[in-house]
Amino acid sequence: MYIKHLILLLTLVLALAVGAQAYRGGCPGQGHYQDFMSGLTPEQQQKVKALTDEHHKELFALHKELVTRHEAMEALFAATPANKAAIDQAVSEVSELQAKKSRLNAGYRIELAEIAGKPVPFESGRGCGGKAGCGAYSSGATPSAGSAPCCPPAQTL
Repeated sequence: MYIKHLILLLTLVLALAVGAQAYRGGCPGQGHYQDFMSGLTPEQQQKVKALTDEHHKELFALHKELVTRHEAMEALFAATPANKAAIDQAVSEVSELQAKKSRLNAGYRIELAEIAGKPVPFESGRGCGGKAGCGAYSSGATPSAGSAPCCPPAQTL
C-alpha cells in the first residue's frame, strides 16, 4: 500500500513540474522569444500585436478549413469501394491548403522582421501551449490564451 501511494505522489509531482515548465516556456515575449520582443519599442510591439492578431485570424480560419477537408478525406477513405479519383482530389486540396498555410507563415515572419528591423529567430514558434505557435513559425494548430504581446485571446476552432 505504501509503494502505491509513493508512486502516485511521485507521478503527481512530476505532472505538476511538467505543467509548470510548459506554462513558463509559453508564449512569445516569454522564454525563447523574449529577447526578440524585449528589444522592440512600444510602437513596434503594438504593430507586432496588430499583425499577429490579423495573422491568427487568417491562420485559424485556414486551420478550420484544413480540418474540414481532412475529415472529408477520411470519409472518402472509409467508403467501400474507395473512389481513387475523389481521394486524389481531396489530397490535392489538403496539400494546397498546407502550402497556403506555409506561405501565410512565411509572409508573417517577413513582416515581423520588417517591423522589428531584425531577423526573427527560427525557434520563435514555441507557442502558447499545446501545438499553437503564436510566433513567426506558427502552426496555429491549437490557439490558446497568453500574456505576451502577440498571443491571441482564447479561441475555439
